[in-house]
Amino acid sequence: YEPDGSCSKYMIISLLGLLILCFFSPVYRASRNKSEKKRRDQFNVLIKELSSMLPGNTRKMDKTTVLEKVIGFLQKHNEVSAQTEISEIQQDWKPSFLSNEEFTQLMLEALDGFIIAVTTGGSIIYVSDSITPLLGHLPCDVLDQNLLNFLPEQEHSEIYKMLSSCMLMTDSASSDYLKTDNELEFYCHLLRGSLNPKEFPTYEYIKFVGNFRSYSNVPNSTCNGFDEAVPRAYRTSPGKQICFVATVRLATPQFLKEMCIVEEPLEEFTSRHSLEWKFLFLDHRAPPIIGYLPFEVLGTSGYDYYHIDDLELLARCHEHLMQFGKGKSCCYRFLTKGQQWIWLQTHYYITYHQWNSKPEFIVCTHMVVSYADVRVERRQEMGLEEVSSEVVSSALKVH
Repeated sequence: YEPDGSCSKYMIISLLGLLILCFFSPVYRASRNKSEKKRRDQFNVLIKELSSMLPGNTRKMDKTTVLEKVIGFLQKHNEVSAQTEISEIQQDWKPSFLSNEEFTQLMLEALDGFIIAVTTGGSIIYVSDSITPLLGHLPCDVLDQNLLNFLPEQEHSEIYKMLSSCMLMTDSASSDYLKTDNELEFYCHLLRGSLNPKEFPTYEYIKFVGNFRSYSNVPNSTCNGFDEAVPRAYRTSPGKQICFVATVRLATPQFLKEMCIVEEPLEEFTSRHSLEWKFLFLDHRAPPIIGYLPFEVLGTSGYDYYHIDDLELLARCHEHLMQFGKGKSCCYRFLTKGQQWIWLQTHYYITYHQWNSKPEFIVCTHMVVSYADVRVERRQEMGLEEVSSEVVSSALKVH
């Protein structure tokens, strides 16, 4: 040390030399290489685990590509999580054991309503299945159609103005508008669906309550021929991806609704009837479908549960059964215990006493039928082909 207490330059040089010797020594170099190899191996294992979680063929992906795909996934996941939190139903009035979808379905059934999403040009881009029991339309009938096709002509202009109202603003104003409580509420008449497209159109008075929301991949609407009926100022400008999401409710509640199965059902149950068509037996598969326990229907007539509009067709089918001993019924509506009409079709045959060959009772196998199948059958019986919504809408203009 120097007299003032500082290190001498010779000591500093000696320490530096010692450090250099240690750094280049074989023992130190081997230890350092071992640590780096361990770190690289751990990194490669993590990359391999990440690549195994990615979809598609990841064998040819390098480490950079794997990391880029993982980062992209995490970014999308964060966006979806944020949107889910925004749309999450409040727990103080939603039971914890129900998912959002289950709770929404229960609410729609209780409110006699359905959900619809419409572009500002009027094109329907989404509708829930609950439209079928309420208005008789299959979702596929109304998707990609214009809402105005299902409204009386005198309501076209006013409804289109309301749907296009947010498009009158600038881009920046429109962006701010979507962040506000931009609730829109209005009443109108909506066309009811029918098994017979030649019937005179009937309309249901309904209430729309919803908000405008931004949406990606919305198809550009041509308004399906209604451009001339609407002022140019209210037409949708291209590129605007905004839609109106609403809950639609019937102004007059329906106390008896059709339970319209949209998907292909696979449910069935059996029963036995007397020759007077009274229930003698009902198997265990029936209660989950029609709601009745066996003792609740035994001794009652099957005709007590049939829709009045189907009685004539069913009577013909039963006459055919009595003549030929077996057959298949038409599609008909059966009243469930929950006061809903469910569509069924029955295969039946008569059993005979083994000694005197007298008819004993009728064995029936009832199958749940989808509303789409019912419509096809009824229209074939009437000598009609399946009619698209466009044909129906053109027929409405004539009326």
